[in-house]
This record gives sequence, structure tokens and C-alpha cells, in this order.
Amino acid sequence: MKAKQLSHTEKIIHKTGSSPFSLHFTEVPFGQSSALYLHCHPEAEFFLLESGTLDFEAESGHYTLQPGDGIFIPPGMLHQALRTDTGEASCRHFAVVFSTEPLARCFPTGSPYFEALTCHRQDCVFPLSAACPEHAQLLSYMRDILRFREAEPCSCELYLQGLLFVCWQELYNLHLSKITASSEDTALRRDLLRSLDYLQAHYADPLSLSQLAQSAGYSESYYCRSFRRYTGSTPFEYLNRIRIAKSCELLAATDKKITEIASLVGFNNISYFNRMFTKIMGVAPGAYRRS
Repeated sequence: MKAKQLSHTEKIIHKTGSSPFSLHFTEVPFGQSSALYLHCHPEAEFFLLESGTLDFEAESGHYTLQPGDGIFIPPGMLHQALRTDTGEASCRHFAVVFSTEPLARCFPTGSPYFEALTCHRQDCVFPLSAACPEHAQLLSYMRDILRFREAEPCSCELYLQGLLFVCWQELYNLHLSKITASSEDTALRRDLLRSLDYLQAHYADPLSLSQLAQSAGYSESYYCRSFRRYTGSTPFEYLNRIRIAKSCELLAATDKKITEIASLVGFNNISYFNRMFTKIMGVAPGAYRRS
């Protein structure tokens, strides 16, 4: 399928048959810089690059992906990818998007396998290099999953579900087992998730740091430190990404003027909106709309 523009929080239900996962293939034609639109979803994702070179961005983290490389994206994380290769060939990538809840339900409460996802969101991102021998097995399992993208759901659901367990075990061994979550982290996650929900609901409002800190029940200084630790970005960097993601949807789906869109998503200065849009998306709003 061709790359397309959606809201920052996808309204797609990622399912294959009765299983809570879906397989995706995207071919980005020559001349198109955006390889993956800015978005997030409540499911986790294994992403595999077949051809082309990408600057993959997950929240505040930037990762260069070469052909054969992959990356794990935790649930609920804003991510996008821009092409950095100059060749005339198309860029091809695959992904399996899946809910971790059915996997976690197979283990008792307090199991360590999914504990890292409750905190350290930025730390949970895991880039996989085809040149690294330690990553070879997980990349191989990912390729095994993605080769079933055109199969009938009933012919492979059990096999794919099993492969997801195998992938998760390998991911845990390589990376997630090294991330610990304390009781303080759990409380921090609860408070900051409440604040993130507030940001999603009020992104178009003229928000102040005091309001944002109050949404988590923290002082301003502790809120800023905790927010950056949890998300990898400052509160207003995160807010700007939400606003720009929403503006992408409006640019693609409506004929509203760019100045009106800027105002609708919370920017009261068109010059600042243009600068932020270009910084985050790599192109100016007008060029984004034309493409």
C-alpha cells in the first residue's frame, strides 16, 4: 500500500482475523520524502526496512535504518520516518502492529516480561542492526512473521501468535530485561499518563506550564524533570508534536487555509507554526499538502 496521512492517534483497529495484530507493507515511491507519517497507536510495533535508508524518529529519539535493519516501537509512542537515500528506487518497509495485552495475560501479575513497558517509554525503543550478530535472531523471527502478510488469517493465526511470543522473548533477553521499573516509576507513570491524556484533550488551548504540572499533581520543576525522563522530550516539545500531527490531518483532509489550521491546533503565530512544522515534518506545510 502507499504511504498515507492520518491523525497522530490512529483510529485503525490492528487485527488479523480474531487475533490482535496486523501486518503491513508500504512501498514509498521515488521522490517522496515521507516514508511513514507521524502517528501513534496503542499497540506495539516491530518495523523492518527492506530497501532504502531512513531517519526513523520515535518521540525525541532519532535512529538511522539501513536495508535489513529494524526497530521495536513501544505502545503509544509518536513515530515517523523520512527517506535519506538519494537513489531512484522505491523504499520498502514492513511492520507487524500488535497488542501486548494477550501476551501479558498468559503470565501472572507482576511478571517481569512486560514490566518495562509501564515506564521508561523512550528507553524501550530498540533499534536492530542487520550488522549486529546479537540482533540476527530477532530480525529473522520478524521476517518469518512478515512473510505471511498475504496469507489467509485462519491459515496462520496460531503460528503468528507463537512467533510473537518468540519475538518477545528475544526482545526481553536482548533489551527489556535490562530496564527495571520501581514502585516510584509506577506512580510516575500513572501521574504522567493523566497529564498526557490532558495534553491530548486540550492541545488546541493556550496551555501554561502551571496547568500542565497541575494535571499531574506536581510542582513545575519536578514535572519538567519527570516528563522528560518518561517521554524523552520537554512538555512543550511533546505538545508541539501533537499539534503538528493534528495539523497534518487537517492539511491532508480539508481545504482550510494554513493560517486557520495553525490557529485550530493551538498556534497563535503563523511564523512559529511554519518553523515547527518544517522542523518536525521536514517540509513546509504548503509542500506537505501538495504532496
